[in-house]
Amino acid sequence: MVTGFNTDVQHGGKTYHVQTEDKGLQNPIIETLIYVGGEILAARRTSYADLLSKGVSEKEIAERIESQHNRMIVDIRGGRYDGGRVRPFGEGVISSKSFDEVVLEWLRSQGETERINLQMVGSDGFVEGGTARLDLLVSRSSTGEGIAGAKVKVKLISTVDKPRTLVEGKTDSSGEVSLSCALPLLEEGTAALIIQASIGKESGEIKQLIKKPARKAAS
Repeated sequence: MVTGFNTDVQHGGKTYHVQTEDKGLQNPIIETLIYVGGEILAARRTSYADLLSKGVSEKEIAERIESQHNRMIVDIRGGRYDGGRVRPFGEGVISSKSFDEVVLEWLRSQGETERINLQMVGSDGFVEGGTARLDLLVSRSSTGEGIAGAKVKVKLISTVDKPRTLVEGKTDSSGEVSLSCALPLLEEGTAALIIQASIGKESGEIKQLIKKPARKAAS
């Protein structure tokens, strides 16, 4: 089954990285993020719970994922994100739900993400061909208390290959975990790290673009 897409879009002298991901049947959300220069410029999240209730096929879910991804690409090429302006909430949202339902769903999702907090401590960024060293803290947003035994997974996504897991671990009694992994050197395309933490039904996520190594000056 198709679980996502990654595309680099050239527009107005900038490279926009568009990433669309299916959050899975337990959390039926299609999330599309647009990155420019390593920062998130815009996001769109829509639910496909309506498809699950109808018992549709994986093909129909995949078609909706691709449709949302392509729509964001069309928006970029049409100048919707020129100037780096973040669009107001709800603008351009593709959904079969009413506006009130979309708002309530968004508020519920915000409440869910606030229960668990994933933080990366002291990173100077990530470069292809180097080693990613991650000092992570998983805690409850409401109290700041560290969460012991949370599963932490570091995944690599790129525009030229399928997503894959680089390293996994669990937090200690204080909610901390240190992980390291080698980052591949890509001949083309771009890549990003997806760092995910989960315990029970709660989860948190961090996304970080991986930079290209600096070019050596010609001798």
